[in-house]
Amino acid sequence: MAETKAIGVRAAYEAMPERVRSWVERELGSAVVSAESQSGGFSPGAAARLVTADGTRAFVKAVGLELNPDSPGIHRAELAAMSALPETPWTPRLHAGYDDGDWVALLLEDIDGRQPHHPWTADDVEQVFGALGELSAALTPTPWPDAPPLAELDAPFLSSWSTIAAAVPDDIDPWIREHLDGLLELQDRAAVATRGNVLTHWDVRADNVLITPTSRVVFVDWAWACQAAGWVDTVVSALDLVISGSSVDADALLAKHRATAGADPDDVTALIAAIAGALVERSRTPAPPGLPTIREYQRNVSTALLEWTKRRTGW
Repeated sequence: MAETKAIGVRAAYEAMPERVRSWVERELGSAVVSAESQSGGFSPGAAARLVTADGTRAFVKAVGLELNPDSPGIHRAELAAMSALPETPWTPRLHAGYDDGDWVALLLEDIDGRQPHHPWTADDVEQVFGALGELSAALTPTPWPDAPPLAELDAPFLSSWSTIAAAVPDDIDPWIREHLDGLLELQDRAAVATRGNVLTHWDVRADNVLITPTSRVVFVDWAWACQAAGWVDTVVSALDLVISGSSVDADALLAKHRATAGADPDDVTALIAAIAGALVERSRTPAPPGLPTIREYQRNVSTALLEWTKRRTGW
C-alpha cells in the first residue's frame, strides 16, 4: 500500500551537539537518563521524549544546518509561534527555546498520547475535529498579531499551478493538461478566499496530533502558523482523512463542521485544488537533503487530492 502518513528519517537525541544537550539538562535541572526518539513528520532533526534523573519529563525537538539547510529556519518559526501562543488545552506548553544560529531547539511539554489511526476512524475524527473547532474559536481573532498571513507565509503553495502552466511537463497527467485553465482559476480563488484573521496551524495531519488517555487532543508542530480564514485548518485536516483511505465521508464532515459549514463549497474546492497543485509540483523536484521520503509521500498524496478535486468539480 502507498505510504500516506508523513514519516521521515530522524536523527537520534545522542546525535545532537553536546552544547544543545547541555542546554536541555540546564533547563530541566537534572541529567537526561532516557531519550525515546519519536517518528512522524519529515524533519531530519531529533525529536525525543525525555526523562531526567529526578523524574522530570519533557519533549525536545532540535535540528542544525548540517542536517538540512532549511530546517533550522522552520524550527525557528515554530519557536516564534509557540512563544506567542496562549496556553490552551489543545496546545503543548513551551518550556524554553535555543538558537545559536546553527542549531535550533524547542523544549516542550511531554504529551503522553497517541497519534490518530491511519486510516482515520470515526471515533478519532469526532474527537480531533471537535477539538479543532474549539481551538479555532479560541484563536479568533489571532492572539499573535504578527503572525504572517497565509498568502505571505506560503505563497508558492498557493501558486503552483502557475508554475506548472509556465512549463507544462510532457508527462503530466492528461487530466491536468485538459483542465489547467480551470485549476488556475481555482488557485487564484483560493488565494483570496483563505484570507482571514484566525491563527491557523496550516499543517494538521495525523502525525501532528496527539490524543491522550484522558481524551485531551493536542495539536503539535506549529512551524507553519499563520493568519487565515477560520475554515482553513478544518479543510487541511480533512485532506488527511481522504489520503488515509478513511471510511469517514470528508465532504459530509465539511458540510456540517462548525468551522466549515458556513464556508462557500467552491472556496473549499479551490483550496483542495491549490494544495493538490503544490504537491504535484513539489513531488517532481529532487528530494531535499535529509528528507529522502518526502517526494514519494507528496506523489501519493497529490494523486488522492486530484481525485478529490475531480469529484468536487465534476470535471
